[in-house]
Order: sequence, then C-alpha cells, then structure tokens
Amino acid sequence: MTRREIVQSTLAFKKAPTPYNIDFTGDMRARLAAHFGRADVDEAVGNYFLCINVGSNAGAEVNRVAGGLMQPLGAARFQDEFGVIWDKSAGDDIGVVANQVLPEPDISRLHLPDPTDGARWQGYEQVRQQAGDRYVLACFSSPLFQRAWFLRGMGALLEDLALNDAFVHDLLDRLMQFSLGVVDGIISRGADGVIFYDDYAQQSGLLFSPAMFREFFAPRLASICQRVRAAGLDVFFHSCGNVTDILDDLHACGVQVFNPLQPEVMDIAALAAQYAGKLAFYGGISTQQTMPYGQPDDVRREATSMLALFRPQGGYILAPAHALQKDVPLENVLALLAMVRAENDRLGY
Repeated sequence: MTRREIVQSTLAFKKAPTPYNIDFTGDMRARLAAHFGRADVDEAVGNYFLCINVGSNAGAEVNRVAGGLMQPLGAARFQDEFGVIWDKSAGDDIGVVANQVLPEPDISRLHLPDPTDGARWQGYEQVRQQAGDRYVLACFSSPLFQRAWFLRGMGALLEDLALNDAFVHDLLDRLMQFSLGVVDGIISRGADGVIFYDDYAQQSGLLFSPAMFREFFAPRLASICQRVRAAGLDVFFHSCGNVTDILDDLHACGVQVFNPLQPEVMDIAALAAQYAGKLAFYGGISTQQTMPYGQPDDVRREATSMLALFRPQGGYILAPAHALQKDVPLENVLALLAMVRAENDRLGY
C-alpha cells in the first residue's frame, strides 16, 4: 500500500498500518534538517502527508504557497491580505495581532481580498507534484471564527456574539464566501483532503456557548465542508482546546477527521469509544508535557498507549498534538518515529 492508500484506508476505518505525520516549527525543522543532512524533513521522517498551506499566516509552516501575501512592514511586523498586522518580534512563527481592522461593528469597513489572487496559488501545482505516494492535504487557516476575531479583536468579537448578532452574521457570511472561494481554488488544483484551522476553545472549554456555535458557525462551516466533500475530498478540522461539547456538531457539519485531540484536556479513551467508525482522530501525543519534558521511554509509552487504544477500530493518525517546537529534545522525536515504525513492522506491515 502507498502512504496515500494507507491514509485513505485509515479514514475508512479499515485495517491498515498506522499513518503518522509530525509537523515542526521553522526552528525545529532546521534542527532536523541538520540532523538528517537533508532539507526535506518530511521525507526524512517518513511523514504520510504532503501539506500545502494556502493561508498567508498560521497553520502548517511547510510548503506555504501564499506567504507572498504577507507584506513586511519592518521591525518584525507584517500585514496580511485582510489588513491585519502581525507582530512576530517574539520569534513565534505566527505572531500576535497588532491592530484592529474593524474597530466598530461596521461591515462597511471590511475589504475582502480576492480568493483567486495568483499570489495565493503561486507554486501550488509544483509542490503537489512532489507528493510521490503521500496523501496531499491542503491547509487553510481561519475560515470563520479566527479570521473574524483577527479583524475585530477577540474581546470585541465575543461581545458582538452576544450584543451585535446582525453584524456577526453579516461578517461571517462574507468570510464564508471568501473561504468557499479558497476551497474552490484547492479543488481545481487538486488535493486529497483539506484541513481547516479554526480554534474554538481553550484548555477549560469553548470560547463561546454551544448555542452560539450552532447559531453562528455551524451552518457556515457545514456549507464549507459540503463544498469539499461534494468534490470527493476529505475534511479535516483543527481546533485547539477542549471542544468535546461540540464534537457531535462538528461531525454533523461534515468533519471526518478531528485534530489535535489534546490529551491534557480531552478524554481520549471516551472519545475513541464514542466515535468509533464515525469520526477519525489525528494527534493525541502530548506537546505540553511528554514531547518537550519527557524522556524517550515516556514518549514510547504514550505512543504505544494511543496505538493500543485505536488499533482495534482504526481511524487514527498518530501525531503530536501540535507542531513540535525547538524545546523538544531530538531524541524524543526519534523515539516517536522508531516506535510507530516498529509497531507497524511487528504487525506485518
């Protein structure tokens, strides 16, 4: 089986080797490139995905084809295509929002970029042609909630959800149309699946009520997911934090794979049982504790536990719960790789 076929079998809950995919921040990628003596870190570690990032900022750092949409302003500041200024002076790959594009709940101030802008897509086909036998996953950050708060400010948007519902509906309708345009661009250029990054929660739970999710976000997310699935592509969804209260809703919207499944905040065993055969999971290895602070034996134990949990039912892609940062010991990365490869070998794959 090719890596692409293994991922597809996994998403169909069929018996297959366990696919894995490990993402890294830029600094960590540089460390691994030096260790392996090759620039293509994903192939060096044997990742099952070829990720293509069509967002100008955030999401997977590798193969970002839309980076040209970020305009440098000096002093480690950049302006994205929506007019949001990102301060990256702390050295973070993403940065923090440094302005308020929509200081008032006034939709006339919003100027949507063109999703067909060639700068977003330059190099997409060339990257896709490097996939080999890997599964091609297009990465699109901030289709709805995140983009809305980037523009409006987190506190202001959360107030708007309660006090300015007409404005929020109008804003999200426009962001949905933009996102559908990006999805159409992915479909026309080819991929196996699309992962959307839209963080809805923190460690302790949702940033808004389940009722607000169902009113404001679910119908629009469903439209976006349906566009992807109608084209025969798989839908992955990433949200940090504990989204247990809306996991049924995400599945109903058309999400087939949930990521990152943070072990510190979600009951992985309970979710594995509840969604067996219905919703696949991608992630689950602790990036808050085990990967940065554990020993290789701790990494092996945690990965072994995850594989034992999901092996009977399938539907699991092994991965850390987030991109590995430079504070993760190299030996822990190598231990994770060796463990999953050995387990697949032991089972005759």
